Formats: sequence, C-alpha cells, structure tokens
Amino acid sequence: MENFYSNISEYYNHFIFLFASSLMLWYLVIALISIREILLYQRKNSFIDLKKLLSSPYTPPISIVAPAYNEGSTIINSVHSLLSLQYPRFEVIIINDGSTDNTLRKMIKEFSLVKVDYAYNERIVTQPVRGFYKSINPAYNKLLIIDKENGKSKADASNAGVNAAAYPYFVCTDVDCVIDNQALLLLIKPFLDEEKRVIANGAIIRISNGCDVEQGFLVNVKAPNNFLTSIQEIEYLRSYLLGRMAWSKINGLIIVSGGIGLFDREVAIGAGGYDHKSFGEDMELTVRMRKYMHEIGQKYIVKYIPESLCWTEVPPTLDIFMKQRVRWAKGLVQTLFKHREMWFNPKFGRMGLLSFPY
Repeated sequence: MENFYSNISEYYNHFIFLFASSLMLWYLVIALISIREILLYQRKNSFIDLKKLLSSPYTPPISIVAPAYNEGSTIINSVHSLLSLQYPRFEVIIINDGSTDNTLRKMIKEFSLVKVDYAYNERIVTQPVRGFYKSINPAYNKLLIIDKENGKSKADASNAGVNAAAYPYFVCTDVDCVIDNQALLLLIKPFLDEEKRVIANGAIIRISNGCDVEQGFLVNVKAPNNFLTSIQEIEYLRSYLLGRMAWSKINGLIIVSGGIGLFDREVAIGAGGYDHKSFGEDMELTVRMRKYMHEIGQKYIVKYIPESLCWTEVPPTLDIFMKQRVRWAKGLVQTLFKHREMWFNPKFGRMGLLSFPY
C-alpha cells in the first residue's frame, strides 16, 4: 500500500513538473514572438507620416460609439475630448442608456441639442430608443446623442450605437476613458495595410490612476499612486505587450478590449452584435465575429498594435478589484462554454486548435 501511494505521489509530481515546464516554455515562446513583433512594428512605423492619413480623402470614416449611464459629473469633458480627436471624417455617438441623473440635460445645454428625426435601422435588437439629438451649432455637427431605455448592460447600449452608426468602422469605448489624440489614425492603419480583411484591431490600455487628467484630456502621465494599481499596471503591460502581440501574429487573438478597439461594422452586425447577457461582451463579440467569418468562408485577421491609445481607471481597492476579476472570469467561462463546439475544432483554424484550449 505504501508503494502504491508512493507511486501515485511520484506520478503526480512528474505531471506537475511537466505541466509547469510546458507552461513556462509556452510563455517564453509567446514572449519572444511578442518582442520580435514589437521590434518589427517599431522599425516599420518609426517614420510614418500620419499627416497623410489625416489629409487624405480616401481615409475610411469611423464612428465612435460610447455608452453613458449616470455620467453627469464627467460627460461634458468626455464628449469634448472625443470630438477633438485627429481624424479626417468621424462621428461621435453617445448613447444615454436611461440615465436617472442629469447626463442628458447637461449635454442638451452644453452642445445646443435638439430632438431630430433620424433614419434608424434596428439591425440588432435593443431596448426601445426614445429619441435622437443633434446640435444646431455647426461646431458639433459630428455629434449624435441617442436616448434609450436602460438595457441593464453596456452591450445593449453599444448595439444601439452600432445600429445608428453611419460609417463602415466603429470604435467602442467608455466615456470615462481618455483616448489618445491620434488613436483613430493609428487604429485604422492595419485595415489599410493588410491584404486580408481586418475585422478588428486593438491597442494597449494604460492606467490613468495617478495621471493628471484635465477636462477629459491627459496632460501628464504618471506612475499609479498605490501598490494595487501599480501591480495592475505591470499586469496590463505584460498582457498587452508580451501576450497579445504574439497572438495577433499567429492570428489567434480572441479579445479586443472594450476600452479601445476598432471593428468592421458589417461583420459585427452579421455576427449579431454585442451579447447583452455576457459578462465579457468584448471578448464574446470578438470570438463571434471570428466564428462568423469562418462560417461564411472568408479569410480575415484580428490585429493588435503596441501603441498606448487609451487610459482608464482601475480598481484602487481590493474589494472592487475582486469584483472586477470575478466578472472577468465569469465572462471568460461563459464565452468558452457558449462556443464550446470550437474547442479543438480544425474548422475554426488556430482559434479552435490553439486559442480556445490555451
């Protein structure tokens, strides 16, 4: 009996050693691929003149979709920040998701908004839309406000924005995020450069805790101001720089973060839009868009660029941090279970054979 337990213990130790060694080797391979891709990106893009994209009449137009719920204290600065982005043609769509505070009233006053008739095609079903608002001030002609019933999720509000979008590509972000002034120019570039159809492109999200943000604009980047946020900053950089760059290279990326990402609108709508029941709607949409492209038999890629284009606040306390991570974990499990037919399925390429098992 002692020999039996001894053998079991030995086999278990061997298994743990092999598993840990394989995992560390895989992390090393991923890191090396990521580093190589970052160096290649820097070499290729060091001398790019974004002014050409900014002045070209052929640069594709973009819709910015930003849901807002009870954001009265920050909404004005956030909208001004989005309207000031450098890009030849874009629109800013703010979805007032049934706010119970003064979010809508403040926007109406600040931007001289009036209720208008709008050609709205509900290709993705959402909670009822109550009205559309445009500005009578020509300075804000890029702004569209959607007032709708609360859908109890960012996904439902985002879908209303995607329905209303006039342009072939859209960025979905949060109104409390700070977006780099040249973000759209950098995000659109892979869509123009790649031979295959790019259906989504993501970028680095940084932490704004401790940074100087004035009236919705980032004026000074500083290190996070406590231990927990500092650890999250390191985690974010590791995940984005030493993870997603490699997955992008092998076309196995299955998440484009909700803070900043550029999507092909037709593919997103064809895939059904954001799932309002999902805890991780950004990952779930990326997976479903990829799945949709496999099902219709079109070649595609999901890209990622090593540029810091978005800053967001992260949980400063342990209890809020734990709630966030539990929600993320639920979203991951939910997505993997919902699309379980893709596990080890060669029909879905690297996503089914590598990304899902990993």
